[in-house]
Amino acid sequence: MSEKAKLSISLEEELGARLRALAAQRQEQISTVVSHALVDYFANEERRLDGLAAMAEYQHEHGAFTAEERRAASERVDEIMGWAAGPERQTA
Repeated sequence: MSEKAKLSISLEEELGARLRALAAQRQEQISTVVSHALVDYFANEERRLDGLAAMAEYQHEHGAFTAEERRAASERVDEIMGWAAGPERQTA
Protein backbone atom coordinates (compact mmCIF):
# COMPACT_ATOMS: atom_id res chain seq x y z
CA MET A 1 0.00 0.00 0.00
CA SER A 2 1.30 3.49 -0.81
CA GLU A 3 2.06 6.05 1.83
CA LYS A 4 -0.60 8.63 2.61
CA ALA A 5 -0.25 12.37 3.17
CA LYS A 6 -2.61 13.80 5.75
CA LEU A 7 -3.92 17.22 4.72
CA SER A 8 -6.34 19.64 6.23
CA ILE A 9 -8.32 21.73 3.75
CA SER A 10 -11.16 24.21 3.94
CA LEU A 11 -14.00 24.16 1.43
CA GLU A 12 -17.03 26.32 0.90
CA GLU A 13 -19.94 24.83 2.80
CA GLU A 14 -21.91 23.90 -0.32
CA LEU A 15 -18.91 22.19 -1.91
CA GLY A 16 -18.26 20.24 1.28
CA ALA A 17 -21.88 19.14 1.42
CA ARG A 18 -21.75 17.98 -2.19
CA LEU A 19 -18.54 16.07 -1.48
CA ARG A 20 -20.05 14.32 1.53
CA ALA A 21 -23.21 13.46 -0.42
CA LEU A 22 -21.25 12.00 -3.33
CA ALA A 23 -19.02 9.96 -1.03
CA ALA A 24 -22.09 8.60 0.76
CA GLN A 25 -23.81 7.81 -2.53
CA ARG A 26 -20.75 5.91 -3.74
CA GLN A 27 -20.20 4.34 -0.33
CA GLU A 28 -16.62 5.61 -0.37
CA GLN A 29 -14.49 7.57 2.03
CA ILE A 30 -14.28 11.30 1.34
CA SER A 31 -10.53 10.93 0.89
CA THR A 32 -11.11 8.35 -1.86
CA VAL A 33 -13.45 10.67 -3.76
CA VAL A 34 -10.99 13.56 -3.40
CA SER A 35 -8.07 11.38 -4.51
CA HIS A 36 -9.92 10.28 -7.65
CA ALA A 37 -10.90 13.89 -8.41
CA LEU A 38 -7.31 15.06 -8.03
CA VAL A 39 -5.97 12.32 -10.32
CA ASP A 40 -8.46 13.45 -12.99
CA TYR A 41 -7.67 17.13 -12.37
CA PHE A 42 -3.91 16.63 -12.71
CA ALA A 43 -4.31 14.59 -15.90
CA ASN A 44 -6.55 17.26 -17.42
CA GLU A 45 -4.23 20.06 -16.32
CA GLU A 46 -1.21 18.29 -17.83
CA ARG A 47 -3.07 17.92 -21.16
CA ARG A 48 -4.10 21.59 -21.03
CA LEU A 49 -0.54 22.75 -20.35
CA ASP A 50 0.82 20.47 -23.09
CA GLY A 51 -1.70 21.98 -25.50
CA LEU A 52 -0.70 25.53 -24.56
CA ALA A 53 2.96 24.66 -25.02
CA ALA A 54 2.23 23.12 -28.43
CA MET A 55 0.33 26.23 -29.51
CA ALA A 56 3.16 28.49 -28.33
CA GLU A 57 5.70 26.39 -30.24
CA TYR A 58 3.55 26.44 -33.37
CA GLN A 59 3.14 30.23 -33.19
CA HIS A 60 6.86 30.65 -32.61
CA GLU A 61 7.56 28.69 -35.80
CA HIS A 62 4.67 29.93 -37.98
CA GLY A 63 3.53 33.25 -36.53
CA ALA A 64 0.62 34.25 -34.34
CA PHE A 65 -2.81 32.73 -34.91
CA THR A 66 -5.13 34.96 -36.90
CA ALA A 67 -8.46 36.13 -35.52
CA GLU A 68 -10.18 33.70 -37.91
CA GLU A 69 -8.04 30.78 -36.68
CA ARG A 70 -8.83 31.67 -33.05
CA ARG A 71 -12.55 31.91 -33.84
CA ALA A 72 -12.55 28.56 -35.65
CA ALA A 73 -10.63 26.91 -32.82
CA SER A 74 -13.05 28.31 -30.24
CA GLU A 75 -16.02 27.01 -32.23
CA ARG A 76 -14.39 23.58 -32.51
CA VAL A 77 -13.77 23.43 -28.75
CA ASP A 78 -17.40 24.45 -28.13
CA GLU A 79 -18.52 21.65 -30.46
CA ILE A 80 -16.28 19.02 -28.88
CA MET A 81 -17.22 20.01 -25.33
CA GLY A 82 -20.93 20.37 -26.10
CA TRP A 83 -20.89 24.03 -25.08
CA ALA A 84 -23.24 26.49 -26.70
CA ALA A 85 -21.51 29.57 -28.03
CA GLY A 86 -23.23 32.70 -26.90
CA PRO A 87 -22.77 36.06 -25.24
CA GLU A 88 -21.86 34.46 -21.90
CA ARG A 89 -19.08 32.40 -23.55
CA GLN A 90 -16.16 34.55 -24.65
CA THR A 91 -13.98 33.36 -27.49
CA ALA A 92 -10.19 33.61 -27.66
